Amino acid sequence: MNRRFISYIFIVLLSVYSTSSSLAEEIKLNYGVVELSAQASQTVTRDEMVLVLKIQQQGADRQQISNKVTSQLNQILANAHRHADFNTTQLTRAVEPRFDYQKDKRINNGWQDSTLIQIKSTNLAALNQFAATVQRLATIEAINYQVADTTLKNYETKLTRQAIARFQERATQITHELGGHGYKIVNINLGNSQPTQNYVAYAQPMMLSRTVGSAPVQDIAAGETRLTLNINGKIQITGLPE
Repeated sequence: MNRRFISYIFIVLLSVYSTSSSLAEEIKLNYGVVELSAQASQTVTRDEMVLVLKIQQQGADRQQISNKVTSQLNQILANAHRHADFNTTQLTRAVEPRFDYQKDKRINNGWQDSTLIQIKSTNLAALNQFAATVQRLATIEAINYQVADTTLKNYETKLTRQAIARFQERATQITHELGGHGYKIVNINLGNSQPTQNYVAYAQPMMLSRTVGSAPVQDIAAGETRLTLNINGKIQITGLPE
């Protein structure tokens, strides 16, 4: 028999053996692998209020309306900074021309200056009172109740423990039901579902004309939300019959 032919047969057999060995090893690695998931949930009271204020002025003189907005903004910020437990952020500030179209021709008729301010606090009563006192300076664009970051972190720690315990319980149950002796975790992914925010329309044009003394304080209606933490992963069951 030709030596070249013998060598060729040897290479083919070696290749087949290697492929078979790799396939067998892959089957062995994936044998007994099961995907599973678990979750833990908790109903939580929203303990932080987010107030969004809007200041807006319109007029023919750009500098004049901008000065008014700046003055009102500074008064609101000075008031907010008196509260150590308020977290105040100016979100936007924009000055834009106002115009109409007459016979397909653009006619400029003045300027508009507006800004948005966001104030967050877990002192709901104080922020509600603040919202009532600043209505001569700004309209209330929105009120949002949410779970504060510190509270969220505390609950996530608790929910993580619960979800891991449930994942382990399920893994043990599945291993037992399939007749295995034990399991090892192949991979695991932790995720969480953020609570749904609850924005409430609040401002009405009539509120602009009310004095500080006559503006009512809104009742607190923070409500609850549900936190959910999910775990997804794979385990490999050991001791299964071949």
